[in-house]
Amino acid sequence: MIGAARLELGTFPTPFTPCPVLGSQLGVADLWIKRDDLTGFSWSGNKVRTIEYLLGDAIVQAADTVIVSGGPTSNFAALMAVACAKHDIQMHQVSYGTPPETDPTALAVGRAAGATLHFTGSLERASMEEVAEKHAQALRGARRRPYLVPRGGATTVGALGYAHAAGEFLCQLDQVGCDAVTIVIPVGSGGSIAGLLAGLTYQFAPIHLTRAIDVEVVGVSVSRSPENLRDSIAAKAEACGAGLPKLRSVSCRWSLTDGRGVGFACHDEHEATQMDALMLRTGLLVDPTYNGKAMLWLRRSPVKPDGPVVYWHTGGALGVADQLRKAAAKQRRLQP
Repeated sequence: MIGAARLELGTFPTPFTPCPVLGSQLGVADLWIKRDDLTGFSWSGNKVRTIEYLLGDAIVQAADTVIVSGGPTSNFAALMAVACAKHDIQMHQVSYGTPPETDPTALAVGRAAGATLHFTGSLERASMEEVAEKHAQALRGARRRPYLVPRGGATTVGALGYAHAAGEFLCQLDQVGCDAVTIVIPVGSGGSIAGLLAGLTYQFAPIHLTRAIDVEVVGVSVSRSPENLRDSIAAKAEACGAGLPKLRSVSCRWSLTDGRGVGFACHDEHEATQMDALMLRTGLLVDPTYNGKAMLWLRRSPVKPDGPVVYWHTGGALGVADQLRKAAAKQRRLQP
């Protein structure tokens, strides 16, 4: 895929630094962190990179409405609502299930940003795309111009954000003199890791490296089984880099591992305690859906990667807000 419009929202490059305090908690001797929790738009997170290309593409296509499939706790949908509001584009969010009694933080942000919310009535997450298409057809019938975005923005266009992030990261590796590294990154819908793999394989922009670099990417799947994701990730990565030359000085391999634990966005009391402790001891956001799961997987892994390990932090501020709100409510109930 050669070229797509980018709508500048974030502040890049994001920091790339050693993080011994997190390394000591996870049992990794040489741990670095890529701070995509600091992407610079609204409450930040990895999806800022994704939205820059999706919303840029929507504007090029003269869309007047964006329809996003995303659950009630979707950071991505909430962030898209804020970005659409900034650029005077209407936004519809289609969520599975029924309206919750109390809005999670992400849903509350979407409402505040003016998003129109729809619920499918089904607990099947696949129902969101089906209902989203029906709303798109209705809008087209009313002579509107909708732009459909699936869960997590996991499209070839959306993956471009992380394809370019890979080039940014390679330059940072080169600057610190690192020629071999293992990346650990949480994986939900698979769009970010697909873009990352594309950018570590194909040349999306001119980069000048002074050394050959070997990169292993370990995706920690927190939503679906790795078997259900591998093919779609590989296909998106290949489609994203179609027509581009391959990088000569970078070798990349990848794997996907199961980090779901008791289930997507679910955790037991022991896991919650561990996540809270990680957040307090490191000063980093440790959300229970993505980064908490990936960090705990790395801590529990009996075999740690050789050499430097980069933990790619994807954000999750709204999930942390929900977790803290629940903890405060529990504490109030326990008070005499």
